[in-house]
Amino acid sequence: MRPTTPEEALDLLLAGNARFVEGKSTGHDLAARREEVADEQQPYAVVLSCSDSRVPSELVFDATLGDLFVCRVAGNVLDPFVVGSIEYAVAHLSPVLVMVMGHERCGAVTAAVELVNGGGSPGGSIHAVVDALGAVLEPGMSVDDGVRANALAGARALPERSAIVREAVESHALRVVPAVYSLDSGRVELLA
Repeated sequence: MRPTTPEEALDLLLAGNARFVEGKSTGHDLAARREEVADEQQPYAVVLSCSDSRVPSELVFDATLGDLFVCRVAGNVLDPFVVGSIEYAVAHLSPVLVMVMGHERCGAVTAAVELVNGGGSPGGSIHAVVDALGAVLEPGMSVDDGVRANALAGARALPERSAIVREAVESHALRVVPAVYSLDSGRVELLA
């Protein structure tokens, strides 16, 4: 059954993560579920996470087709396309939770920490990601602290940058939470 409150959605995500950590993920009947959601999606949560290949949200939360609306971008950066994607989900699909999830040893955050500590910005369009991350970091900050700061800043900034998200949060229909994923244990830690 689809969660109807942010608390229920968060509990469901964390229970799925506990199964993932324990190596007891559910054997989802993907063919049947694909048929169930072919005509309509009703994800209960949005997850903004990094593009890192080691952080697939559906597996991390032992979710199946149609459960999560996932936005993945290097460093889980809130650019206008990501904000617009989340707004679409909130306005048209009615999820009750948004999780902004960073992860240990994030390459994008590592590059941003190096930039903030006096290193150069990488070439190409990579600099846009690193520059955006650098805006939330402080000199001398470790990568782990940078990952946490970025997830917290993203969760705070989303309602500030989106009237659609802000209105849903203010009406208690939606909650935005920051989290960090451990590459070593597989565990998701809530930051607030």
